[in-house]
Amino acid sequence: MSRGLRALAAALAAVLAFGAVAALGGCVGPAGGARIVVARFGNATADPVVVSLTGLTPGEDVVLRATARTTAGTWTSRALYAVPPSGRVELSSQQPITAPYVRPDAAAPFWSMSGPSLSESQLEQAWAEGPVRVELTAEQRGVRVAAAEVPRSPLAAQSVERDVTVDALARAASAASGAALTADERQALRAGTLYTPLPTLVHPRPGVVLIDGDDGAASGAFAARRIAAIGFPVLVLPAFGPQGQIPGSAALSVEAFDAARAWLAREPGVDPDHIIVYGTGGAAPLALWFAASEPQTVYGAIAASGPTAELCASSSGAPTLLSEGRPVPCASPNRRIADTPILPLNRIPGPLLLACGTADEQLPSACDWTRAGADERGARAVGETLIAPGAAHELSAPPMLPIGLDELPPATAQATEDARVAFWSRVTALLEGAIGP
Repeated sequence: MSRGLRALAAALAAVLAFGAVAALGGCVGPAGGARIVVARFGNATADPVVVSLTGLTPGEDVVLRATARTTAGTWTSRALYAVPPSGRVELSSQQPITAPYVRPDAAAPFWSMSGPSLSESQLEQAWAEGPVRVELTAEQRGVRVAAAEVPRSPLAAQSVERDVTVDALARAASAASGAALTADERQALRAGTLYTPLPTLVHPRPGVVLIDGDDGAASGAFAARRIAAIGFPVLVLPAFGPQGQIPGSAALSVEAFDAARAWLAREPGVDPDHIIVYGTGGAAPLALWFAASEPQTVYGAIAASGPTAELCASSSGAPTLLSEGRPVPCASPNRRIADTPILPLNRIPGPLLLACGTADEQLPSACDWTRAGADERGARAVGETLIAPGAAHELSAPPMLPIGLDELPPATAQATEDARVAFWSRVTALLEGAIGP
């Protein structure tokens, strides 16, 4: 466990043990009456909170509501709790009577909210780019007895975003190879977006090339901002060309990735010997392919909810990856896992994180692929593999955000949120562990 995670665990333990949390968060209610107490461990939308209610009338149920107002709409949740003789409801230890979750959870009112149906860009605007104000209210016998407002700063406030042009990538690729790019090589490049942490890094740290598979709540915009928020520079590279194009119609090229990696490696604050590649959604196997195929320049990899083999985009053999204009060999997505060549993950020199949910509705075989990848990785896969019981596909979205969960059954939604917390804990540990001496 990293130093930051140990500190957070200690802080949470102290809050739960002593209940003295009003100074850490916010609470509103009449003096000596009901109160909603919120302990906050950071102000960003993905930072953890602990919610409890005190001073309630014992023996009467309490309705706890959460309402989040964003630039793209309003999200709400509702939960019903029995009030014990103490008049105190601890969400961390008490099970709700009815709620969009089934087990005790100190932060559930935040991540369990449901809201309007939005496009991916609108979701990013609401939960990654704009501020959020969450109001909590408690009602007994239909009367509001307490309220608390919790402002949440956007993920975007913790990093600086910058467009990276094809010209910039072409110059980096030429400098790395010592020769000018051909017209075809230049045409294969695609622009990216750089996210750098705030405050500006003083010492070089591992850099991340994030290949974005355009996967809704687990999209590159959310993941990149989360990685930058924990202190690491990220270059996002689209996997499948312009938004809306199907995989295979604009396959990523090896040259495009190599140019992006070379450009990132030359950036101030980036350790060129510790480049990590992360693939979201359908780009998970692409990240694994680059890490296994280019171990001299790629140090480690992160991939969740995807195959651990290089699969074609369709049964007709449409590629997802090109090299010098020719398709990189890929396997039919219709083949059995046992008959499909798994990528040589044992070649990856540094750390690897594989993750899946056992209730993945988009790729039911996700955990079979993950286990096959772990077998190929060998002994080092111990501690590098997260198999999340009951979690759905989008387990790699940042925690605390009510995105990609509201259409899931309550137990599945809660298991997925638990998996998100575990996944990002492991991402943090992997990146911190990759910091050079």
